Amino acid sequence: MLIRLTSEDLTRVRFEASPIWETVTSLRALQQGTALHKPWIDEAKKRLAASPDPKSREHLRLLTTLVPANGPIPDALTPTPDRQDTLSDSLAAFADIPAELWHRDLEYLGHRKLPDYAGPIVAEFREDVARGVARVADALEWYWSTAVEPYWPRLRSVLLADIDSRLEELARHGIQEVFKTLHPSVRPTPDGLEITRGCEVTTLPEPGRGLILVPNAFVWPNTLVLNTAPFVPTITYAPRGVGRLWEKVRETNESPISRLLGRTRAQILAQLDVPMTTTQLACALDLAAGTVSSHLKILAESGLTEPLRSGREVFYQRGKVGEELLARA
Repeated sequence: MLIRLTSEDLTRVRFEASPIWETVTSLRALQQGTALHKPWIDEAKKRLAASPDPKSREHLRLLTTLVPANGPIPDALTPTPDRQDTLSDSLAAFADIPAELWHRDLEYLGHRKLPDYAGPIVAEFREDVARGVARVADALEWYWSTAVEPYWPRLRSVLLADIDSRLEELARHGIQEVFKTLHPSVRPTPDGLEITRGCEVTTLPEPGRGLILVPNAFVWPNTLVLNTAPFVPTITYAPRGVGRLWEKVRETNESPISRLLGRTRAQILAQLDVPMTTTQLACALDLAAGTVSSHLKILAESGLTEPLRSGREVFYQRGKVGEELLARA
């Protein structure tokens, strides 16, 4: 598949971290049992099973019908991510998705081999799209709050760190170099981007609207492509550092690094397998935010950590010196 990019499109490339794209792709990882995400899958299954919502079974059946373990994901479930996108914003955007797009996605689902319970769900949705969309929004909101939102700060930290590194790469080497490092299946061409995966497109987006690149932890090891009107062309890809997303914090209490830096600073450095804010670190380590802030200032001045700004928030990540020191210790 080719995403055609004009010169105007190339000036409107942007990155977004999208809660709804992460939520939808996590449904697939949950069903496939993706090994990389096993720690999250084990916890998510417990949370979903323990949900007090009387409609939890109904919600999950609806979502797994729309997002089966394999095959394309309905375009209508992943509307164009917007700046500072929240799940509520995305669910509200469902109201602007044309009914014919839902019908197209449902028709495609109807031709696939689905569980026995899925047939009536698809048929009922097609009979009353407005009611179906409302049910999907309720189900996604339940699933998000139960299985994804508790982990969103950690997920978001990885996504923002990837965006930061891509923007630095863009500033140094240009957009073509960014495209080359997104994913092995994505290849820049003179006309745009070629993605080596099958995808049926009936109506192409209007040129000149740009391109959105969405780092997405749960899409690993694949990509997802949205390249149909009325949406802005969008590519999701696995962020750098996703392999460390669910790693347990390295123990430093009895290590040389603890004797060198002190126990608290060593703990902070070890905790930063993914970028975190001062508040997140304070909660994770059960320390006062002021204490963490003081230690972070010293660590940053020493080059062991580096600040990463996103809007009004400041995240901290390990610097190269910190990575080398922790690895040696």
